Amino acid sequence: MTDVAPAPEATGRTAGLRGTPLRPVRVPLGGGRTARIWLKLEAQQPFGSIKARTAEALLDHLEAAGALRPGRRVVESTSGNLGIALAGLCAARGYRCTLIVEPTTPGSSIDRMTAYGAEVVTVAEVPGGRTVDVRLDAVRQILRRDGDAVWTNQYESPANPRVHTTRTAAELVRDAPRGRFDAVAVAVSTGGTLAGVAEYFRDRLPDARIIAVDAVGSAALGGAPADRPFKLAGFGSGRVSGFVRPCHFDHRALLRDEDAAAACARIRRRTGISLGGSAGAAVLAATVHAARDPALRELACVCPDSGEKYAELTDGGDGGDGVPGEPPGAPAEISAALALLEGVCPDEAHDVPPAD
Repeated sequence: MTDVAPAPEATGRTAGLRGTPLRPVRVPLGGGRTARIWLKLEAQQPFGSIKARTAEALLDHLEAAGALRPGRRVVESTSGNLGIALAGLCAARGYRCTLIVEPTTPGSSIDRMTAYGAEVVTVAEVPGGRTVDVRLDAVRQILRRDGDAVWTNQYESPANPRVHTTRTAAELVRDAPRGRFDAVAVAVSTGGTLAGVAEYFRDRLPDARIIAVDAVGSAALGGAPADRPFKLAGFGSGRVSGFVRPCHFDHRALLRDEDAAAACARIRRRTGISLGGSAGAAVLAATVHAARDPALRELACVCPDSGEKYAELTDGGDGGDGVPGEPPGAPAEISAALALLEGVCPDEAHDVPPAD
């Protein structure tokens, strides 16, 4: 079960963006210490993810520049969530839409894209974790063939991080307990969310530690791309982020996909909250750092979506018996943090409702 209700779909030209709730959970750290982790549940956005913010911002930016007009075709490379939001908004605004995905994109996400009328092109997987380059090559081929095609370019458009500065981060800081967080954890893919949140936090809560969370085998924060057999959609990337700079984070956490999935399983079982893989990674990283540093008591995690559409999160990670298993080969510190998450519990008396 999950406490996140399905978000209503967009109507008209806008995604109907809204403030999303902060749901606090308590993690026992031992020795009488606990950390409170505030989950910003972006699954309550239209289209079910934080990418509703990004998609609307990307389209608005192109329309304001005069590059996107009715009758034109929007093209984008996506691992899933952005494609769903773009497909829905393009249908509402009268644009054709072509989305380039890869074999690891959840089938349910592709079904939603096509239900909105989008054309979906699946490229072949390539070894070494660089399938995103194949997706981008497919985008460029379409742009060369079709003079009416316009690339939203989530990887470079300034609209991507900007919406997370003006909206996502601003909401977090507005709703922070007693006006502050000790740290905020954000998982990366394009890096737009991390860069946008960091810009706002550096200005408004400069003492808060910023934890950038990337996947082992991802190149998003400068690592070497590699095959990821248990790859979680929307977590990490085969290319370096064009947005994230060293000033945007204090700590970098590199986590295996299977450890992030194990964190999701524990959180779901203990709290009823369903999180997508990148959100589980953020919570796991926050737990690791809270265990290291007693000064980190109030931590925020951006949770881009829920876990329902990911078979590896709903059908795996618990051995089929409802009890989360221990991922083989987990580093000692990660195993310890996963053990701590066995004790995570809701802190419902301190829920912060969404507000706009």
